[in-house]
Amino acid sequence: MIFVDTDVLSTFAKIQRLSLLFAVFDQDLLNIAFAVENEIKKGISKGFQFFDEFIALQTQGRIRTYYPTSADQAFMMSLPQTLGAGERESMAICKRLAAVLASNERRVMHHCQANKIHCLNLSDILRLLWELKILTQTDVRKVIIEIETKDRLKFRTIDPIFK
Repeated sequence: MIFVDTDVLSTFAKIQRLSLLFAVFDQDLLNIAFAVENEIKKGISKGFQFFDEFIALQTQGRIRTYYPTSADQAFMMSLPQTLGAGERESMAICKRLAAVLASNERRVMHHCQANKIHCLNLSDILRLLWELKILTQTDVRKVIIEIETKDRLKFRTIDPIFK
């Protein structure tokens, strides 16, 4: 089971390629924490139209929202408040369900590792796209350029993606 954080969702939404997440995870559904849904709704209220595809997928039942339990909330209290609500809630739910979290925040990766939560970052996802033969390496390079252009995210190096 895979959960996707707001940062990964927004990155793929900005390039209008949320379908790649379904393909790389070989899932019919994307799972999100309730706080991630709230973060996206705030973005929509601010006029971020790139989330239109997300809303369409949610309406189609292809995005499932999980709500935190009291045990999740207790675990969330142990995490730094400097992490966003969506990040803390996603980590807590993933810990409880032994699920994988897709997040591109280094701080999240650090706390996932410390709490034995499996986490994939954007580079991992991009690497899987060509390793699983969903895209060619050339197409992944094009996706990287789209991300850097539309999400204003600059990769330090893309070498680990193509190892």
